[in-house]
Amino acid sequence: MPRRLWIAVLSVWPGMPQVWSGQEVLGLILGVTFAALLNFAMVARFIWTESFASGWPDFLAALALCHWLSSFGYTLWWVWLCHPERHRAEIDHLFREATEYYLQGHWNEARRRYERILSMDETDADTFMQLGTLYVRVEQPALARRAFRQCLELEGGAKWRWEIQQSLTRIGDGSPP
Repeated sequence: MPRRLWIAVLSVWPGMPQVWSGQEVLGLILGVTFAALLNFAMVARFIWTESFASGWPDFLAALALCHWLSSFGYTLWWVWLCHPERHRAEIDHLFREATEYYLQGHWNEARRRYERILSMDETDADTFMQLGTLYVRVEQPALARRAFRQCLELEGGAKWRWEIQQSLTRIGDGSPP
């Protein structure tokens, strides 16, 4: 099952697709808020029926339904319009362009393309690695260290561990990342 479809299926419970795709804080906020509204609505309707004025159980149920619908709508919007997989062809094109500019010595053009890729997919470890390498080339060690460390924090960054350690040693930060 494609990743985007799997995320859409997880939309049954608000917050699950966000947690699964790396937006843990937003996912927890959506999930906990929905769970609290749903529980409160169920308690008002079925358990403490005398404790609430008439109309409140219906209001709470409607509020929980509106929260679910808005979370579902947001998730579908994000999956179909903003998910990095939707931009994969453009990301690949930008990566090739950035690499060509890097090899030609056009550092600013390469940097702009790498940063544009990261604006579309902030989990692209290969782009962070290339950006760090570019910063080493233009003698900006602080930015290089930051890019390398961000690369290592990502799921796909482990494959670059040796290269990053070598680069950090060359720029004067021999401490293990």
